Amino acid sequence: MRTPLSVLKVQVALARRGSGPERSVALDEIADAVVRLERLVTQLLALARAEEAGVSAPLEAVDLREVAVAVITRQINRAIEAGIDLTIEGDSEVSHVVPGHRTLIFEIVSNLIDNGIRYNRRGGTVSVRLQTTPLETTIAVVDDGPGIPIDQREMAFDRFVRLGAPGSPEGSGLGLAIVRSAATRLNATVAFGEVTSGTSVILRFFHANE
Repeated sequence: MRTPLSVLKVQVALARRGSGPERSVALDEIADAVVRLERLVTQLLALARAEEAGVSAPLEAVDLREVAVAVITRQINRAIEAGIDLTIEGDSEVSHVVPGHRTLIFEIVSNLIDNGIRYNRRGGTVSVRLQTTPLETTIAVVDDGPGIPIDQREMAFDRFVRLGAPGSPEGSGLGLAIVRSAATRLNATVAFGEVTSGTSVILRFFHANE
């Protein structure tokens, strides 16, 4: 829900300052953000009700590349303002479709990209990397920020844990906890990847045996 709410805050501020065409564009963006937020809340409630009833919500085919592009499109202005290069990597000729829930996967990727931008430095990079093999399909978000010490990585998935250095940007400490919870609902795994510097978080979908 954070993405459409952030859009609302920005566009309300623009609408207050603007006039004429600028005001009209801002109001259109506000209306669009309200629609997206309503859809997101409806989907999350449907998933929650299904889980409470003891049944799993039906899985759908989710294109990880499409989700990654959608998230990047929403985050690109923020990345530009922060001086971060936001990119996507992976063979565009290969299918990266997995069974899941688009809403949850969108939230996972949004949280990971948000962290990559928030805790990076000007001139840094955040890369979304897609890979599909006969055994699995993965989507990783990799940044070249300060990283998380190896001995603190497992703790990073706990609720309300913030591991940033003094003076680092404020956060709720819920981002990675949400990521792990959502991954569990998708029967996927999430873990830190090995990088020489920065942080890599990998969401992994294992292919069902034929």
